[in-house]
Amino acid sequence: MHGLKPTYHFRPERNWMNDPNGPIQAGGVYHLFYQYNPNGDKWGDIHWGHAKSLDLVHWERLPMALHPSPERGEAHCFSGCAVMQDGRPALIYTSIGPERGSESGAEQWIAFGDADWTNWRKPDANPVLAGSIHGDLTIKEWRDPYVWRMDGDWYMVTGGSLGGEGCVTIYRSPDLLSWTFLNVLAKGEGKVWECPNFFRLDGKWVLTYSPQGRGIPYRTGTLRDDFAFVTETEGILDYGHLDGYYAPTSFEDEQGRRIMWGWMPESGRGESAAIEGWAGVQAVPRILRLDPETGELLIRPIPELERLRGERAELGSAEPLSGERALPVSGKAIELELTAETGPNAAWGIRFFRSPNGEEECALEFDRAAGVVRLVRERMNGDAAMHRFPLEAPLPASASGRFDIRVFLDRSTVEVIVNERTALSGRVYPFREDSEGLAVYGDGAAALPVLNAYRLAPVWSEED
Repeated sequence: MHGLKPTYHFRPERNWMNDPNGPIQAGGVYHLFYQYNPNGDKWGDIHWGHAKSLDLVHWERLPMALHPSPERGEAHCFSGCAVMQDGRPALIYTSIGPERGSESGAEQWIAFGDADWTNWRKPDANPVLAGSIHGDLTIKEWRDPYVWRMDGDWYMVTGGSLGGEGCVTIYRSPDLLSWTFLNVLAKGEGKVWECPNFFRLDGKWVLTYSPQGRGIPYRTGTLRDDFAFVTETEGILDYGHLDGYYAPTSFEDEQGRRIMWGWMPESGRGESAAIEGWAGVQAVPRILRLDPETGELLIRPIPELERLRGERAELGSAEPLSGERALPVSGKAIELELTAETGPNAAWGIRFFRSPNGEEECALEFDRAAGVVRLVRERMNGDAAMHRFPLEAPLPASASGRFDIRVFLDRSTVEVIVNERTALSGRVYPFREDSEGLAVYGDGAAALPVLNAYRLAPVWSEED
């Protein structure tokens, strides 16, 4: 069903995609790698796809970067990162083989690229890290290296499981080839922590990871001399998890911005076989900042997305919103900017992907009494096997009752960011071609003085 393929989010033309890998900018060019199955629309036979861009919005798909090396006992190239070493790109990733399963046999490998970023060589030094580096510790499900340069050395964190808890471990190297295990950086709730990121931001260290639970946690704090992390503030990057947002990774671009990518999985399809040929999309890139007073992460979409905007429809009103008001804008690739001014028990929302008769629609509900924003999916007309349960996130605290909201809709994706503090992403599958209507509604205790709607131009052709 091509009518559900997102039009302005990054995706391959066909087949399976999951985690974003190794986003990086070099010489003014952004590169994005990603987990990819070139042979089908289900997980398996994992390679690294590759694309490049000048603006993070319009992308050129490139030949695959990493292929498994079966002659060297390799079956999958799992997630990892990209760095520049002495002017050449390097990819560091988790290697899995038929005799080296993910639970106990993972190794960390490296591949070096040429000047065109099209040919990648895996040196004989691989693996550059094996499980024996941990000595008496048994780290299971050890994977997803994230590497950065600091004080003349290279550092790496990886995810895994230690004693039934999720964990992140940290290492150091002078040359990317020989590594020393330093410590267990952090551990805690969740059987396995995947895809860790560890970086400096506005004077603090930030740790993000993907556990096997709900939401994508982050922690901000300090790094001790023994390379253990001390948490000061905790939060959630996005509440969508496997129904909307998972395995995020980040990089610092040449403007000094910390930009995060995240995978929007297809778990919402459930057991349905109604959609074939493609699976997986990347969420819109997001800029991360740190609130200097609270230590919370602040999240906003990259401004480059504004280049896709068509004419602005200004639809706000200072009058309390009572009942439903249809919007004179329609489509399935839409951005909304809203400011809501609300009473303490106000309930209001947005209906979208709505058919003319209202039989099919999705909604974002904002409920101050319950303190939640909710993505309602129960009225999709698609396969009954698809997920229809709501996705929820807490509304951020607001003493004034003001909420600044950004919403991105793209055929089968929904992303909402509230006051730069709460993000909720989800997948929906409106099968009807005419489900393009938009409406707002309220109980009379909220006004929307700012309500701007934009149709967003596609970056992929319909044939894709």
